[in-house]
Amino acid sequence: MKKKVNSYLKQWQIYWLAHLAGFVRYLQEDGRLAGRLQKLMIEKQYHVLYGNPGRIAIFLIGCGGSGSFAAHILAQLSVWAQTVGLDMRLYFVDHDTIEEKNLVRQNFCRAEVGYPKAFALAWRYAVAFGITIVPLVERFSAGLLREHKPKSCPEGTLTIVIGAVDNVAARQQIAEAITGWLQTATHWGDKIFWIDAGNHRNNGQILIGNGLKPKPQLSPLGFCTEIPLPHIQEPDLLVAHREQPEDNLSCAELNMLGEQSAVINRAMATWIGVYLYRLLQSKDLNMMATFVNLDTGATRSVFVTDKNGEMVKPQKQAARQTATMRELDPDQPAPDIATLMPGAVSCPDCGGQLIQGRNDFEGVEVDTLFCSSCDWSQFVCPACGEAELDMTWFVDEGGEDMQVVCCLECHWYETVPAEQGDQAGELVNTGVIG
Repeated sequence: MKKKVNSYLKQWQIYWLAHLAGFVRYLQEDGRLAGRLQKLMIEKQYHVLYGNPGRIAIFLIGCGGSGSFAAHILAQLSVWAQTVGLDMRLYFVDHDTIEEKNLVRQNFCRAEVGYPKAFALAWRYAVAFGITIVPLVERFSAGLLREHKPKSCPEGTLTIVIGAVDNVAARQQIAEAITGWLQTATHWGDKIFWIDAGNHRNNGQILIGNGLKPKPQLSPLGFCTEIPLPHIQEPDLLVAHREQPEDNLSCAELNMLGEQSAVINRAMATWIGVYLYRLLQSKDLNMMATFVNLDTGATRSVFVTDKNGEMVKPQKQAARQTATMRELDPDQPAPDIATLMPGAVSCPDCGGQLIQGRNDFEGVEVDTLFCSSCDWSQFVCPACGEAELDMTWFVDEGGEDMQVVCCLECHWYETVPAEQGDQAGELVNTGVIG
């Protein structure tokens, strides 16, 4: 009898251990366990910084499922930009027209059936919010981006391309256009980000990137300057899964077949808004990807940390040597402007001649370019010649908060003199110099 009881208890133990193992696997797959473990992990996270551009251009590519709901968020973001005096320009791109089948899942009404999607959304929100939105009723291409991208301003232009497309071919066009742009960009202040939003029936993902390197580029000063483009993070974004016949159907057609949730696009548009507001308004974006599952209610984000990033060591000593070599000598002709700031051979405002000099930036003396014909001037990093200087905070090895002037491009930095620093200012981008 005792042996039978022990055998029964052993079988009962094996049964429940197997069920427990299966439950753990289920939690890992839907992201719940991963989310809980993430809270327990103590890893430094890095905010994405891109300087202080004078102009921002946002291209919404695809005005259907996710794009039609994201349009409202973009309009509100433009109103915010007006209140803070920021030059923000919106472009809605879509070649398609509104059909009856779109009314179930997309942000359109029956009175708009027959109109181009880009035009309907641009007209609606331009009138409602008193802003300017440019509708482009055509397919996206690299030529479209080059043609409609605003001209560079002295402080630089930040371009954000939001991909809300429902097929691999369109995403490939975006990837090729942005890759080509990054490989040929010449103006020092021009930056570009790609936010890709994709979804299936009840799950989707948001990815953001602005660089061609496979890992985020981290600064010891506590911020991130470059994130891999979405298709570098997830190569499968550009791969069509031929075994799934529904890949050739649009999201609206999938919805009519019951293969697409009526609310997944609203969820993806909300996450597009989260990324935009944290990137532009609060400037504390520390994520590079977010995965959403409406079936399980799970949301999992990939943060920019030491673990998945690549640290770019500061070049303070090299910068000082370069700055010494560039000190002006009245008996010698000034060095070529092109070696100081590549591409800057004439004033971007009036086309006048540029003169090299030195000026004070928050208590630190740096190279400066002046225009001989107007009031234009630009501070320049003495190490790499890029005009990506900013002031931030870091924590030294002794645990003291210190202000520095740093270059967002090469990570050169110089400590701000104590009498110049604003010790009562807000502490941002704190890190430890290693």
